[in-house]
Amino acid sequence: MRSWTVEPLLAHFLLADLKMRERKIHMISLQNWFSYHIWGTARQLTHLQELPDTVWTNQIQSVFPTIQAVFEHVWLVDSSWLKRMQGEEKPGVDPIVLPDIETAKREFTDLHHQMMTYIENVEDPAVVHSFRTMKGIQMKNSIEEMVYTVVNHGSYHRGNVTAMHRQMGFAGKPYDYIYYLEEMRESKEQSE
Repeated sequence: MRSWTVEPLLAHFLLADLKMRERKIHMISLQNWFSYHIWGTARQLTHLQELPDTVWTNQIQSVFPTIQAVFEHVWLVDSSWLKRMQGEEKPGVDPIVLPDIETAKREFTDLHHQMMTYIENVEDPAVVHSFRTMKGIQMKNSIEEMVYTVVNHGSYHRGNVTAMHRQMGFAGKPYDYIYYLEEMRESKEQSE
């Protein structure tokens, strides 16, 4: 049995990625991938509205003290990534207070509309921008890589939020990409 270490495994995937790029194979468009992030955020906020209001601000022992704090963090990070995609090296984004779920839905809808408009109009997603992380680390990434990072970050925190409201005794909903695809297929079939 072969034992994989990170370096050979990473090299294997990098080579596969290069081969796909040479053949111009794109599995998921950036717009579709970002649409999944929009869907996941909206779906989770809608689910949270079905729970008691106290779930939003209830203090618990977790990665964040409240679900509200998680969404404020995700909004801040999404906003920062938009500015980085637009070429700002050290974007200054003021933290936001999302006092309730309805406000969060409005703010994310507005921000995600701005982000999708940018993604839809970017001429070359392979363009690389230099930027500093929130911790001051200098990095260089393509717009495409930044979009993947935003979506991955959002998925990670949807998991945090699900764990948090489960800790409070409330069931969650699935937010995996396959559920997004299924919902999109069903929606398309119903509109035809």
